[in-house]
Amino acid sequence: MVSRQFQRRQLFVDPQVQGALVLKTVLYWITCVVAIALMVLCWRIVTGPARMFYTHFDEMWFHFGPALVASFLILPLVVYDILRMSNRFCGPLFRLRRSLRALARGEPVEPISFREGDFWPEIAQEFNALLARLQRDVPAAEPRLLDEMPNQRIA
Repeated sequence: MVSRQFQRRQLFVDPQVQGALVLKTVLYWITCVVAIALMVLCWRIVTGPARMFYTHFDEMWFHFGPALVASFLILPLVVYDILRMSNRFCGPLFRLRRSLRALARGEPVEPISFREGDFWPEIAQEFNALLARLQRDVPAAEPRLLDEMPNQRIA
């Protein structure tokens, strides 16, 4: 268990990536529900007695409605879990990106560390090794050269 001090305060740190994951999750849920409903409907039409098409929907709702409602109630839990899991890779990349931007501006940068359970802890180690080498090889006055470089946006 991660101590309270090192828990993230923000669950939604990268709207582009995490938003896409949430959208995909909801779309997969909708696709699954529609596919199951169509399969059940086709099965009922093929195996059941001959009757008007629309009568199947009332019976399907009676038999399978509670399962649909239950899956709809579980959907927010699945979305929350997707956000928590994606935070384990979006959070470290957010921290790495922030440090890279500060380093590019010539600002002092502290070594970074990721939280326990985060993905890609080796990226923090590699960044810290690069940072140590840069701080050892670049004299203190040289970071101003970065200001003279063409302005490039770091995404």
